[in-house]
Amino acid sequence: MAARTKDMFTKSWIIENAVDVLSNYDPGVLTIRGLHYQLVSRGMTNDIQHYKRVVAATGQARWDGIIGFDAFSDRERAMACDTRAEETIYEEAVDRAKRQIKLWANNYCLNQWENQPIYVKNDLNKLDLAILSQPSIEGKKRLLIDSLYHAAAIDSAPYDTYKKLYEEYRSYNYDTALIYIHYMEEEASIGQMADAQLCRAFIYMSGGLFKEAADILEKWLSDEGEYTLDYYIYYTRLLWDLSDNAGGELGRRYNDEGIRLNQILQTYISTEDTMMYWYSRAVLDLRRGAYKRGIERCQKALSATPPSIHYKAIVASTLAYLYRQTNNNAAALHYYIEAAICDIQSSTYETVALRNIAELLYDAGEYQLADYYIRIAMQDAQRYNARYRQISIAQSMPIIEEQMLARLRFQQYSTIILLVIVIILLVCGIIGIVVLRRKNTILHTAQKEIDQMNRSLAEANKLKEELLGTLLASRSQYINTVQQYQQAVKQNAANRKWSELMSIPRAADARLQRTTLDHQIDTVILSIYPTFVEDFNALLPQKERIELKKGELLNAQLRIFALIRLGVTHNEVIAEILDYSINTVYNYKTRVIASSGRSPETFYAALMKIQSFVQ
Repeated sequence: MAARTKDMFTKSWIIENAVDVLSNYDPGVLTIRGLHYQLVSRGMTNDIQHYKRVVAATGQARWDGIIGFDAFSDRERAMACDTRAEETIYEEAVDRAKRQIKLWANNYCLNQWENQPIYVKNDLNKLDLAILSQPSIEGKKRLLIDSLYHAAAIDSAPYDTYKKLYEEYRSYNYDTALIYIHYMEEEASIGQMADAQLCRAFIYMSGGLFKEAADILEKWLSDEGEYTLDYYIYYTRLLWDLSDNAGGELGRRYNDEGIRLNQILQTYISTEDTMMYWYSRAVLDLRRGAYKRGIERCQKALSATPPSIHYKAIVASTLAYLYRQTNNNAAALHYYIEAAICDIQSSTYETVALRNIAELLYDAGEYQLADYYIRIAMQDAQRYNARYRQISIAQSMPIIEEQMLARLRFQQYSTIILLVIVIILLVCGIIGIVVLRRKNTILHTAQKEIDQMNRSLAEANKLKEELLGTLLASRSQYINTVQQYQQAVKQNAANRKWSELMSIPRAADARLQRTTLDHQIDTVILSIYPTFVEDFNALLPQKERIELKKGELLNAQLRIFALIRLGVTHNEVIAEILDYSINTVYNYKTRVIASSGRSPETFYAALMKIQSFVQ
């Protein structure tokens, strides 16, 4: 592997290339780790030091406005809460109620599996047993991966070993498969590079990155590389995936082009009675709408010896889809279950079988089973970690969950109604006596609670009156003092007693008056919130907590936030009360909130929870 210059991948290089990569994705699609691997594909070293460089550079770029704050997603964290409120619109509420009533009405259904040639309960039992054995199967796969990993570490030409690791990961974990493709490309010879690029195209298709996969396949086609069997298989799948996603006229054009490539593909498969031979023709029938012939050919493919368990799962899943198109849901579910069991045995998480099982069970009214299997399908998609699969499964989950919840609510209501009727019929007289006694007990308890609340309110009102009286008396005293000073100034000025006039400022000590007023404000606040200092310090880290000087009840910071707790929130009003400048109030607030390590919204919410004495 060629040595790289130590400082080649600087912050400016990372930001420049990150902006270019992000321009190809919608905001919130790519993670930081995904960006790291994209930069690795552009030549950056894949190690923890360079990953930290990417984190630091993109963080600075977001603060500098080069990259948006919503450019990345974070799948390892979730919102703790959502404080946004939405206005209730009457028409929408009525529509929701109508839909709910319709769901209740639809809860009555017949058993759709009745008179079907295949009864699926036994198949589901087999699937459940396979799911229970999944941890031990995955443990064996991990052992195999570990042995390949150690073999690659000592191999002087590890391309083939890296490819084996890629093949183990390609349907097991999306991100790790990309890593080993990168290693393959680094170790590939000129003849092996096309093979590595095909592997990258397959992984991009699995992750829904159809444009990137098409770019690779188109480049290979334009370079006139060797048209291998894998090339036509991947290109055909890409076109048909695009057809399914696009729909309409564009989807039909993609489908026709896929059919053309599939016909070329069949020229490379000449051996009859092999799984690949019959499967390629069955898929062609599927895309042409010849479902019955496709079922026959798919059955022949399934009876042939499979090259791997995973390939058998693909054929079984295709056969299930063909049966579903002919409205034979029992047979479709049978083969989807067979495909899912094969996926579990091969530790394949890039799969659609479990999702389709959940959808068929939902259509049959088996909402609880459908919810169970769709959740397992989502867990598998999250393990594989390709957003494309997670999105496709997420489209089905809310529908299944809503129906299941509606049915559970209906069953709860029915059970409650039936229980009430039975109780009324059996113990009508006894219930009357019990209800009367219970009402008397409730009334007696409620009366005690009301009396206690009245006493608390009376005490609170008394204290409020005393506090109000204290404030009014303080205000009156302050006004009288000012009036006395004014009168003394007027009299001495009128009598030309200049020496006495000069002594008035010394007597009128404004600082002493301000201190007295602050002390009275502190006394009032601590009367209402006795533990305000301790509760406020609990909002701050240990080293940032406020320590009062000897003789102080509150200091400036505590006084400001105490007024906010009382409901005085405007900086101008706080500054007026405490005789501070508006900038001083703002600076105190900003400094304290910043030292708390909390957001302003979280800090103020916690502040308002400080309890008064009546609580």
